[in-house]
Amino acid sequence: MDYSPNYKNYSLDELLDAQKYIDKESFPQRAQELELEIANKLKDPEIKAEFEELETSKRYATFWPRFWAAIIDGLIFTALLYIECLLFDVEYSYENSILQAVNGFQYIGYVVFMHGFYGQTLGKMVMDVKVLNHETETSITLKQSVRRESVNIAINSSWILLVFSISISLQQLGSVPAVLTYLIMGLNSLATVWALSEFITMLFNEKRRAIHDFIGRTVVVRL
Repeated sequence: MDYSPNYKNYSLDELLDAQKYIDKESFPQRAQELELEIANKLKDPEIKAEFEELETSKRYATFWPRFWAAIIDGLIFTALLYIECLLFDVEYSYENSILQAVNGFQYIGYVVFMHGFYGQTLGKMVMDVKVLNHETETSITLKQSVRRESVNIAINSSWILLVFSISISLQQLGSVPAVLTYLIMGLNSLATVWALSEFITMLFNEKRRAIHDFIGRTVVVRL
């Protein structure tokens, strides 16, 4: 004799959990009973409000998916940079500032393009999260994508300018002026502060928006 659960005794969380894992093809009647019982539960205004708050919280809980998406994209670009070094016969080194700056620009270009046209990088596709317009939660524009990365573009542009300035100084003067050393130190500090502020900002707002999301008027959601 088949066991038939009494869904009337289930809480909303239990009903949603059961709905998530039920085999609808094998148990179509139970699936219908679940849907009906969930609908009945949501008629209660308090339960409905709690449910909507929970769903909203889940939708914007993107810290870890974004973290792992960044790791995936970083690995992809490390491999790409290594391949480029082989093709152009350049020695791969983390200490090569120009090489790392070029890679940084390639990465920014990739992020701007993918977000502007697809709302996702490859890493975000794997982690099933997407960048949307904050106000309408529709696809973002290329302009928004550029604005979203504007600080990273400015930092990386400044870094390349300083690296070339140091290279020219070494060739012409045989030394690096103190002002360039201080500028490099200041830029490194600025980049560190920016990265930390991005992280901290995400922790203190409901939709887990980082500063670049506020600049670009975007939000990242789970799909």
